[in-house]
Amino acid sequence: MKIKKTITALLVLSGVLRVSGQDSIQKLSLKESCRLGIERNVTVINARLEKTRANYQFKEAQSKLFPQVEAYSNFNYYYSIPKMVLPGEIFGQSGMIAVQIGTKFDWSNGFRASQVLYNQSFFTSLKLSQQLENISGLTLQQKKEEAVYHVSQVYYLCLATEKQIEQLSNTMHNIDRLLEISKLQEENGLILKADYSRVNVNKSNLQTQIDNLNQLYQQQLGMLKYLTGIGSDSKVILSDSLFVSSIGTSSLLPDFVNRTELQLIDKQTEVTSLTQAMNKQAYLPTLSGFGQYYFQGQRDQFDFFRGGEDKFFKVGVIGLSLSIPVFDGFEKHSKIRQGAIELEQLRNTRRNTVEYFSKEYKDAVMQYENSFNIVNRQKENIKAAEESYSVTLQGYRQQVTSLSDLLMSEGSLTEARLSYYNALLQLKNAGLEVRKSKGELLNY
Repeated sequence: MKIKKTITALLVLSGVLRVSGQDSIQKLSLKESCRLGIERNVTVINARLEKTRANYQFKEAQSKLFPQVEAYSNFNYYYSIPKMVLPGEIFGQSGMIAVQIGTKFDWSNGFRASQVLYNQSFFTSLKLSQQLENISGLTLQQKKEEAVYHVSQVYYLCLATEKQIEQLSNTMHNIDRLLEISKLQEENGLILKADYSRVNVNKSNLQTQIDNLNQLYQQQLGMLKYLTGIGSDSKVILSDSLFVSSIGTSSLLPDFVNRTELQLIDKQTEVTSLTQAMNKQAYLPTLSGFGQYYFQGQRDQFDFFRGGEDKFFKVGVIGLSLSIPVFDGFEKHSKIRQGAIELEQLRNTRRNTVEYFSKEYKDAVMQYENSFNIVNRQKENIKAAEESYSVTLQGYRQQVTSLSDLLMSEGSLTEARLSYYNALLQLKNAGLEVRKSKGELLNY
């Protein structure tokens, strides 16, 4: 019975280990990488927290719309009781008489409340707080776009390096076959030993190149893991392809309404306009209502806790408070002038930003079209290099082509293929720039 339990436990454990081993191998697409980059990027997380904080700031400002109620308790001990001078005629005497007002001990307990009835500047400040919350939302979107941009760049770079390693590995396979042929030819005296050594040197150089690319790939993959929040020890396989089709470009300029930077400028303009309005509305009166209900005790001896109903008496009051600004030393006027200058600056910034976005879009489209043409040319170069290599290899086997020509043809083919993958990388990056210039980075 114990043996059966032990076997069962071992089977379960082996299953767990096998599942955990499978879980450590993660297929990672570009879409999933971008999602993880947004979800785990520290700047995005902080921007999301900032948006939440802005929401609470708006609620804080909004709370002033409700009645402000507080309970209070005030205790005063007058070691020297204040006096008031009154006409003596009140008491049937002549001249002015100093009369003691109050008692030594004064204790009040109650509630007070206030309510803003009219304050146009305050109502505008609520709109201002809401706009600041919207700005924090746009800042969050901007951080997401930055995360997607950097993750996409590194992902494309990993794909290109991976393809180059694959190509060099194929070339290494061809070199190994050539080395076998050269070895036989050298043993049969058909070629010199120096020719065989040249092939060995080429193989050694190619292996060094592969080793360097492998190291570079691991560094790039490590950066991708860092950007996506994946553990550095996790094994990742990139599932997307480097090959692309035309995204379709137009010479017509987009309206850039999706550019977060432009939306931020527009929101900042709205904030400044609201601040201007709030400064102007500060000249208007403010009307508030208030109320107070409390129990007050005034005694010459501290005997508030003794029996009796005359220790405290009720006091209640309600009223209105009207505040009318008259003169502030031109403070509001100066603020209004500053706001007007800031609005002019924002208009200039927006106009300049639109011009820069137009240039950026044109450059991105030009770069994309140029990269697309380069990719097509590189395809033709590979085709020509493959044909040349095939003919040269056949000639070498028939001893009508020299080893130098074969090695040169092999190098040309390898260079053409590596250049092709570099061109694909440039095309991917150019497409990324086009999406960025149109404000479509989050449409991944």
